[in-house]
Amino acid sequence: MRNIVLGLLIISLSVISFKVKALNNEKRSLEVAKVFESPKIDGILDESVWSKAAIAKDFIQFEPYNGDKPSLPTEVKVVYDDQAIYFGAIMYDNNPDSMIKDLGVRDEFTRMNSDLFTVLISTFNDGVNAVEFMVSASGVQSDGKHNGNHSDSNWDGVWESSVKITEYGWVAEIKIPYSALRFSKEDNQDWGIHFFRQIRRLREWSSWNFVDINTRGFINQMGEITGINNIKPPLRLSVTPYISAYLENDADGNKWNNDFNAGMDLKWGINQSFTLDMILIPDFGQVQSDDEILNLSPFEVRYDEKRAFFTEGTELFNKGEIFYSRRIGGTPKGSDDVYDNLKTDEDLIRNPAETKLINATKISGRTSDGLGIGFINAMTGAVDAEIEDTITNEKRIYRTQGFTNYNMLVLDQTLKNNSYVSFVNTNVLHAEENYTANVTGGEFKLMNKENSYQLYGRGGVSQIYSDSTELGHTYAIQLAKTKGNFLFELTHITESDTYDPNDMGYIQQNNESTWDLELSYNKKEPFWKVLNWHNEVSIRQTSLYKPRKYSDLEINFVTNTTFAKNYLHTGLYFETKPFKRYDYFESRVDGWRYNRHKMGFVNFWMSTDYRKRIALDFRTGGWKAYDYDQYGYQYAIGPRIRFNDKWLLTYIFSVNTAFNTYGYIEDYTDASGNTIINFGERDQQTLTNTLNTNYIFNNKSSLSLRVRHYWSRVEYTDFHRLQENGELSNSIGYDTYGEDQNYNYNAFTIDMKYLWRFAPGSEMAIVWKNAIYTSEANIINDFFDNLNNTFESSQINSISLKLLYYLDYHYLVKK
Repeated sequence: MRNIVLGLLIISLSVISFKVKALNNEKRSLEVAKVFESPKIDGILDESVWSKAAIAKDFIQFEPYNGDKPSLPTEVKVVYDDQAIYFGAIMYDNNPDSMIKDLGVRDEFTRMNSDLFTVLISTFNDGVNAVEFMVSASGVQSDGKHNGNHSDSNWDGVWESSVKITEYGWVAEIKIPYSALRFSKEDNQDWGIHFFRQIRRLREWSSWNFVDINTRGFINQMGEITGINNIKPPLRLSVTPYISAYLENDADGNKWNNDFNAGMDLKWGINQSFTLDMILIPDFGQVQSDDEILNLSPFEVRYDEKRAFFTEGTELFNKGEIFYSRRIGGTPKGSDDVYDNLKTDEDLIRNPAETKLINATKISGRTSDGLGIGFINAMTGAVDAEIEDTITNEKRIYRTQGFTNYNMLVLDQTLKNNSYVSFVNTNVLHAEENYTANVTGGEFKLMNKENSYQLYGRGGVSQIYSDSTELGHTYAIQLAKTKGNFLFELTHITESDTYDPNDMGYIQQNNESTWDLELSYNKKEPFWKVLNWHNEVSIRQTSLYKPRKYSDLEINFVTNTTFAKNYLHTGLYFETKPFKRYDYFESRVDGWRYNRHKMGFVNFWMSTDYRKRIALDFRTGGWKAYDYDQYGYQYAIGPRIRFNDKWLLTYIFSVNTAFNTYGYIEDYTDASGNTIINFGERDQQTLTNTLNTNYIFNNKSSLSLRVRHYWSRVEYTDFHRLQENGELSNSIGYDTYGEDQNYNYNAFTIDMKYLWRFAPGSEMAIVWKNAIYTSEANIINDFFDNLNNTFESSQINSISLKLLYYLDYHYLVKK
């Protein structure tokens, strides 16, 4: 009887919960009032204009208890005038002394340990595109753009905010000028709107409009504000001139050079919807160093883009997956060819690693009918290597890349039910080399009315015109369930053997056909002793596109959860490749394969509560081949220490090993015309130490330091010949190559930066960069001996000062 009563009680509570969520799911609307006096942005809502404001209240929990009443109330007042829209948010708190309000760096809100308030605005109310403005209880701003499932936190708008801690909580006052938004000329407008609040000590997020945690996306779950009448898009025109000065030494440290640069970033609102952004004589010398690694694979390493122009406002250019901005100003196409063109008694004196960017322009925006248009153009100058004759001392020039022009065009039409269809094209012209690369493609996403199912697809054709013409193609199709506890994705991707988007895009390899099935079951609401639970099983089968041959089968399982009591996040990952695999790329010769054998991998991780002064990240795992004595292990430990609300230090120490593995050494044709491919048996051990620390003086200035040491040792123990059946022969003798193939590789970098944002859009940065890269065949086993050897090697130092000043047309007119 007791069980029956308990069962009925659970069913009743479930029904009540369902009804509450069904009620919450109704789209909220707020009619806002126009005012004719602008409030002062000081965090104090005492002006008379706020008495006329519409008020958004009765927030709803997003997490952990999706759909429930939040622990603390929130009210948001909204007014607008002819210049801007204003928000006055009151975050009530019974214990304001307990609020977490640590300082942080602008736009790094995911690492910010503070209460937060966020406004998201979709001026075209299309359920796909939005801009975000966030402020912390310590007054630190963050902003970004959203396009579907893509987010761009690198976009920086110019807007004002101020916060005040009060006896009843805290207040955020925000002014978003229309110059920071793009909207139509319609007399009467309704905008999509989201208000979010985070109570950090409770790890609780709430929103004004209900956001169903089991529905993918949140831009498609916005409320709206109405009553926005007779506002005119302003002339959006601003310039940001810069000056920079550098003091740098050469690799040997014998000579210091100085350099002075000046340039400008121009932004012009072509009309109410489209913006032109042009950078003249760009300077990216202060960009953070890449995390370089020792790459023994046949594939190119993809590094993140960190140059501001190519990360800000580029959400449209992610369509079609054919744009990799690091190609612009990247390594010259002929930088490796110069070594093959060295004559006897010649030395390479200079071989620039990057092309020089002359200027870059992008135009982007969206019409009132939902058509997004994006265009980007960039030009790089010619690059020459310098070669010297060691006998006559005469020098000659070898051109590694001539003048190059890069273009990309994007058309993106939003459709009903948060769907879209896109057209994309990239074009690269090397005029001196008579070489043109063109990629044309499309992408679409179709959602049903309930946003519970999705059909996604993309396709593209690559065309390379040089001495001959080469065409290739790719396509992908995906069917997915996107709402509910149980989700699935069925994906097929094909890349032909001649598909090559890598002049302006990136793919690791072509000539591949993949089927992927993912099944997941998620509990995103608290139950038992946990806050959430994610489980996923995936099966991936890969084959060559041409000839159609089996390559690999992979089965994965992952589960992770967060415990309610202490917010400990933990997870497990299993991977197995239960059948023999055929690697057609490691040999570096078409038509040859290397047989890889069955293997299994397991990984465990845990992360403690980041709200605490001291937190810890830890992971460990290992793998083993079933048929050979091949194995490896890895682990990483990362303490986080928050000394106070201004100073945070994180450190990560990681070890990754692989024993008795095999890899390519060289290939050649012998006297009989036979192809010879030799492999090496090797042990690899990699240690990485990374230290990050930030000291935040206030919400406008900060000092950051990042030190990274990457050390990888590769020791060869034997050598074998690859046979036509994909197996390796018996040993061909260690002395065939000996110790010359070993690697002792180090990458040591320091990036130290003082940043002062002295006015909206304006900043001063002082940066010190140090870089040491070494590679030798002599293995050093002792860590400190290796570190000392690294410090004694050639290094590059750079000290720079850069000043940017934002000048807005309206500000200048007023002055």
